Amino acid sequence: MNVLKITTTPIKLSMTSQRARLESKIPDPEVGIIQNPGKLNMRSENIKVNIDTFEARDSMGMRTARTLMRDAAQAGKQAASDAAAVYAQTGNQMMQIQKGVTIPDIIKNQMLAQSQFNTELKFLPAKGPDISWEPNQLDIDYTPASVEFNPQVTLQSPVYVPGELAINVEQYPKVEIEYVGEPLYVPPSANPSYEE
Repeated sequence: MNVLKITTTPIKLSMTSQRARLESKIPDPEVGIIQNPGKLNMRSENIKVNIDTFEARDSMGMRTARTLMRDAAQAGKQAASDAAAVYAQTGNQMMQIQKGVTIPDIIKNQMLAQSQFNTELKFLPAKGPDISWEPNQLDIDYTPASVEFNPQVTLQSPVYVPGELAINVEQYPKVEIEYVGEPLYVPPSANPSYEE
């Protein structure tokens, strides 16, 4: 007769796994756009006419203070040198009195020399104006419009995620031994239902 009942409970396992993977995130690219507008620069200069009438006015006697002072200085030098020449000539003539020259004759000759006039015909102005000119000028500087692109690409290194295996014990194994028979009494007389 079988008096032991043996019950076994097996182990219960569950497994979860995850594959290895390589994660790489590509960020959105950014592009900077720089727009330079076109430029047009124009510079113009009008024609320039230079008229110099200094020589023409000088030939008609319309002189500036500077030329008047210059001419007066030259006339003074010339008058001094002429007076010195006249005095020297008068002195030379007076030294020749022994040749029959008298002082009234010398003075008469000097007065006659001073009373002589020279006449000449001139067209005024003797010189025309000095005319010069500079042509007009136009400078154009054009810079065309331009667009510059400045892409900013950020590279990110990939991340390696290793694989994973997880084993979970949902039920542990066990063995249950149950005595299903009647109890054994030692001595047998200890059994309450013992009969002799």
